[in-house]
Amino acid sequence: MIERLANRRVDKRSASTLRSRGMPDALRLSGLHIYAAIVIGLSGPQATLAQTAPQDPGASGKPPAAQSQGHGHARRGKQVHLSNAEGAKIQLWKPSLETMPLEIKHGAVAIPSTGVDNYHALVAIRDWGDLHESLIRYEYMRGKPSGESPSKILGAEKSPFELVPDPLPREHQHYESGAEHHFTVRLHGEPLPNAQVTLETSNGAHATAVSDAQGRITLRLPDDFPNVQPGEEDKRRASFSLSAETREGSTRYRTQLVADYRVNPNHWQSFELGLLFVGLGLVAGGLIGRVGLPRSRKK
Repeated sequence: MIERLANRRVDKRSASTLRSRGMPDALRLSGLHIYAAIVIGLSGPQATLAQTAPQDPGASGKPPAAQSQGHGHARRGKQVHLSNAEGAKIQLWKPSLETMPLEIKHGAVAIPSTGVDNYHALVAIRDWGDLHESLIRYEYMRGKPSGESPSKILGAEKSPFELVPDPLPREHQHYESGAEHHFTVRLHGEPLPNAQVTLETSNGAHATAVSDAQGRITLRLPDDFPNVQPGEEDKRRASFSLSAETREGSTRYRTQLVADYRVNPNHWQSFELGLLFVGLGLVAGGLIGRVGLPRSRKK
């Protein structure tokens, strides 16, 4: 397993000038603070499908060119803003593998509530003939019990070439900075070994990994949120994308997996736990002192 990580922390002064490596000037996005824009998916000869991470609640400046609204565990649905997605076929996969066609209106795709819980998959596919592109994002929706396991939607072939979480975070859990996560590269439903996968975060970090003989990769999400204060709860989130490309005959395949990640709670939970142990130690020490000291007898 090969993994290279070059953290590029983004502060309020530099976020507006961040740009994805290798992207033309026309795709430069500016005016973002704390969370820099991340360009993802469908980069054909005429267009690029783009989505950005949400702005920090305390940040000021121009709104991002593309933005997702709502939360990863949504009951009322969610809206994902995309740009230059003309010609893409967009579907929502339910936990039962039933699919719903979605339309882009005013640069946004509304993900409706399906009435059932568990993970759904937003899949955008565009076929240029000799170039097949796909973008996949998994969303946990709330509702009545679906009776399905997340392994069902993960096992389904949603695109000829795809990056699959292995596994998805459990309900009420999230991808976290500084934590290891596993993914599988698949081509026509079969694991693809020796595939190079690139990780990019909206905070500006980059990493690469190569899939093993089973098509699996392990990546540690960078702990790249700026100004994290030990002992203080931090609910910020950002986006990351995993991208890969392969060729089969005269056809090139490109795919991207997009997800949100959050500040690792160890930044404040370990601090609180340490204080708890100190407090328990003092209390226990006091009790031992009381029990261990012999009482003086009156003469």
